[in-house]
Amino acid sequence: MQSNIVSRLSAATLTAAVLYSLFVMRPGLRIVGVSFPRQAWILEHPFLWSLGLWLWLAVIVGWVGVLISLLGAYAPLHRISTMLQCTLLLIAAALAIAGLAVWMTALPATLRLPSVNELLTLVDGLALGLLGVGALLGGVATSWAALALMRFSPLQKRWVTMAALAGALMAPSPFLLPFPWHLLAAAICWWAWTLHLGAPRRRSDADPAAR
Repeated sequence: MQSNIVSRLSAATLTAAVLYSLFVMRPGLRIVGVSFPRQAWILEHPFLWSLGLWLWLAVIVGWVGVLISLLGAYAPLHRISTMLQCTLLLIAAALAIAGLAVWMTALPATLRLPSVNELLTLVDGLALGLLGVGALLGGVATSWAALALMRFSPLQKRWVTMAALAGALMAPSPFLLPFPWHLLAAAICWWAWTLHLGAPRRRSDADPAAR
């Protein structure tokens, strides 16, 4: 099934992005506090910085791919709500990708300017604003799509709940960023959900009585 492959890819890219952010990219993501170590790390490791953001771009693509493939497989595409869910997912992904693009292109260039201290706040604010709104819309769309899957798909509800919880944890991002712990919790829920989706199908997964 196509959704199985997409789910495995989503779980793999999410695992790589989270581990990379925690153990390699973390100095560049320390927005709160003294900014000089962060600026120095990004300037000294531009490739590592860009690579981490590319990994998160892959996470966004995988996340949208999983939900749209499941909605296409189980939810009637002619329903207005399904079309709205897909549209909202694409808008959220576009906003999040725009935020990552600001960090990928504008931030390293800003760090080389004389007025870096003033511009750094502006660039970070723009990137976090785009990411926050993208996460808000994406969280709403994810939880909404999960509710639709509970209704139309044979997937076990206790596992679909993990996707709904991931969306709920993403939604308050505009108010919580740059602190990322709610997104880490959402990532864990999404990781568990996609691992389940990517696992070999058991009979109980397709049995409506098991829901």
